[in-house]
Amino acid sequence: MRMLGDLVSGGSNSHPSFAERYTEPTRAALQFAREEAQERGATEISVADLLSGLMVEEGSRADRVGQLKANASYLRWLVESPALPALRHEEAKGASIEPDAETRRALAFAVLEADRDREYWIDSDHLLRGLMRFPNKADFALLKTELSLDSARVASRKDREQYLPEQNPNLKVVKYLVFKYITLLAPSVLSTACYLYILFQEIGIVLTPVAH
Repeated sequence: MRMLGDLVSGGSNSHPSFAERYTEPTRAALQFAREEAQERGATEISVADLLSGLMVEEGSRADRVGQLKANASYLRWLVESPALPALRHEEAKGASIEPDAETRRALAFAVLEADRDREYWIDSDHLLRGLMRFPNKADFALLKTELSLDSARVASRKDREQYLPEQNPNLKVVKYLVFKYITLLAPSVLSTACYLYILFQEIGIVLTPVAH
């Protein structure tokens, strides 16, 4: 399955694709979502499939943040998914299935949630929060378990303080992050320098008569 990053950025040499930023739990959740859709005989991966995919692995950030395993049966009922499968296939069957419009939107919001946290890695909790950024069937189900976007963000922050990331950016990623923040900060630094220069010039003009 092509990931959102492959569809959007094309994985250029100068900018890592969004897919390269996915953690292993995120990739696993997307694979499980694909299998979920295929088991239903669907032609596209829905937000309900994505939520179901996030509920498979116990102990992920999404699971800890949203208590997904504890509420799995209730959540699946709310999104009108079939009962929990007894067995997961190691390899997906059939033709490739692409995300539908809502799922693509949720994946795009997951990128924004990771950027909001100033995290390079797009983890499973970012996928969870991406689902909660706009009204949809999965968002409705999660709200029924009293999980809001704000509470999920707070829980994510606390989870990162308790559980350190398992992956560290490689050299390519470090270069990307350095370039990204230089690009972000350079305009502000230049604007501040220009402002201070003008300010000092004005102060110098005012103080010159006083000095005489």
